[in-house]
Amino acid sequence: MNLKEKINQDIILNLKAGNKEKLESLRFLMAQIKDKELEMGRKELDDEKIISLIKGLVKKNEESISFYKKANRQELIAKCDLDSKILKGYLPKMLSDEELEKEIKKLIISNPNINQPGPIIGMTIQKLGGKADSKKVSQIVLKHFKK
Repeated sequence: MNLKEKINQDIILNLKAGNKEKLESLRFLMAQIKDKELEMGRKELDDEKIISLIKGLVKKNEESISFYKKANRQELIAKCDLDSKILKGYLPKMLSDEELEKEIKKLIISNPNINQPGPIIGMTIQKLGGKADSKKVSQIVLKHFKK
């Protein structure tokens, strides 16, 4: 079952269970997926693109939370926080710093002819497929190349 099917299935389950908050978040997510598919010429999104979309929505929620905190809007902070938690449930488990460090070391050792961080960063991000934050990958790779 792909991610889009899982989301649709969860919409049905939450509709039957009467879980309005989660249902609202999932319907919004599905609307975003369909908008993106229309934008791409009705081409169905694969799991990787859906994960990227979800990460973008989580990031927007986190940015909104910081604005709402400044405006002291507790109800909106709670809504964005709940949405983020629901959306994060569809993201792959992130690697720990130690696991990420091991993967990067393996790539550096297996590619001794690469003497710049850029290609290693790209290879790491591609290999891990959303299981690591790209900023964290960059930081660790750059740390290895400064040695």
